[in-house]
Amino acid sequence: MVKKEITFIYLDTVQKQVYEMIAEEAKKRGYKTRITDDKFAKCEVGWYCEHINHPQFSKFSVIMLHDIMQQFGNWPDIWLREPWDKYDIGFLPSKVWVENWSWCSQYYYANPRMGVYLTGWPKADRLAEYSDKTKKMMLAEKMGLDSQKRTILYAPAWENDHKQDEFVQAMLPLNVNILIKQAPWPDCYPEQVANIKEMYELHKDNPRVIQMNPKTSILDAIMVSDVLVSDESSTMSESVMLGKPAVSVDNWLIPDTTPSRKPANDYDYVIKTTKEKLTECIAGVIADYDKYQGEAQQYSDSHFSNIGSCIPKMLDVLDAAIAGQESPIKPLEREKAVRLSFVDWLRHVDITLRRELTCNYCVRFLLLRKLYNTYKRIRGKQ
Repeated sequence: MVKKEITFIYLDTVQKQVYEMIAEEAKKRGYKTRITDDKFAKCEVGWYCEHINHPQFSKFSVIMLHDIMQQFGNWPDIWLREPWDKYDIGFLPSKVWVENWSWCSQYYYANPRMGVYLTGWPKADRLAEYSDKTKKMMLAEKMGLDSQKRTILYAPAWENDHKQDEFVQAMLPLNVNILIKQAPWPDCYPEQVANIKEMYELHKDNPRVIQMNPKTSILDAIMVSDVLVSDESSTMSESVMLGKPAVSVDNWLIPDTTPSRKPANDYDYVIKTTKEKLTECIAGVIADYDKYQGEAQQYSDSHFSNIGSCIPKMLDVLDAAIAGQESPIKPLEREKAVRLSFVDWLRHVDITLRRELTCNYCVRFLLLRKLYNTYKRIRGKQ
């Protein structure tokens, strides 16, 4: 029998903020809740959202996405690299994700033991709050935004190559509020932390530039803004979810590979431009704002499900599952099971074993970690 105790495993501040919303509803239903960054925490119900998790430490496990555009470069089949068959139930945020999952649902690794459910995106449950004009005006006034100007928000996935300064320089010719919201990078990413600090120091004395605390909710930043500018961040999805146009700068490079790559921004709801034409692009969006806002709202209406009731639906499914009852929401129907090709099976097993070795056993066992590091050094010298 699984006890009504949920442990939410998080990696960063953004994930923690989402979990706090879910935990609030869970407590109302009689659950004991814990939110921790201990990825090896032993728990009754483990709730996970990262790329690599360890649900073997839970009696019952729940998996959801941490990012609405998660692994976009590997769509539709993200599950080959991030399998869900080791979890009990899985939650999807939107119709687009249902299409992704349906495409590869015939493969065993995409299917949790008790099914996949379309419940919605948890952040969207506070959409009514973020549509509150009074709250928006109060927050904008507190931040020092000029209510007579459009507000252009910069919220990148990665801060590198002085992208923030390029954004600021592109906005200075326009009669707009210039708002900055960097991601709350943890200290284990020292280069990102240093880059963000450098940009903060560069612009802190410019009265035209308002820099938000990175730990502030991105939805607060979007709420007071009119247009979001980014590279490939999932914040662009959240912007259109709130009916705000999103712009991707196509030649801002992403430094997660060597050499740096172009952003993965081939989303049908994103306005694409280059850093050289960013001023012109934003001026055009502002000039025809009703059109661009209407397109963003149309995308939001057609893609995001159960806005305002996602978290209750998630917990309805969980309540029934741990009580051994039929779910009030039907799981998605998977395609007829088929065998993987030998090549794909081998690739899947290789990725899974490598991640378990490096992210689990080498982390928990010092001797194994030393042996593995020695092996890598020897390989590196060959």
